[in-house]
Amino acid sequence: MPETKKKHKKSTRKSEEEIKKKNKKRIIIIICILLLIIAAIVIFLIMRRPKRVMNEENYKKISEEMDAQVQEGYFETYMNTEWTFPDGASESTNAILGNSPNNKKPIRCEILLEETEEVIFSTGVLPVGAELPPFKLDVDLDAGTYDAVCMVYLLNEEDDGSYTDYSNAGFNVTITVEN
Repeated sequence: MPETKKKHKKSTRKSEEEIKKKNKKRIIIIICILLLIIAAIVIFLIMRRPKRVMNEENYKKISEEMDAQVQEGYFETYMNTEWTFPDGASESTNAILGNSPNNKKPIRCEILLEETEEVIFSTGVLPVGAELPPFKLDVDLDAGTYDAVCMVYLLNEEDDGSYTDYSNAGFNVTITVEN
């Protein structure tokens, strides 16, 4: 009989160890599930956060809110990214493009068609705080929607009064020519 008891004790130990292992696995699984749920909630909240849309009415206010000092070589610009032209030879009805008053240097801009890299518009020098008035494209585009890139160049003024490019950044723009 004592042998039976020993066997019984061994099986009890074994089952206790199995139970502990199962409990550890369950705890790990529960922790993983909780982490996934938390990650999903965080992603959901980030995606739901309202996006701040810049338009003609609020761009000056947004620009004023961005009053942090602009570091050398960095610059700010304010612009919208969907431009509409009644036809290929007319001024845009809604394009906004300007050099932030927070900048220390003037800028210039070029608009390039994304597909061909053809320059379809170039500005002159835009002083700090200046906004480009309504403009026509330099190229008469047919009716349609075009993906473009607005290249903005920060400029250095040379001793002779000319300007050289100092740094640049590109922004995607959608151009719609209605007729």
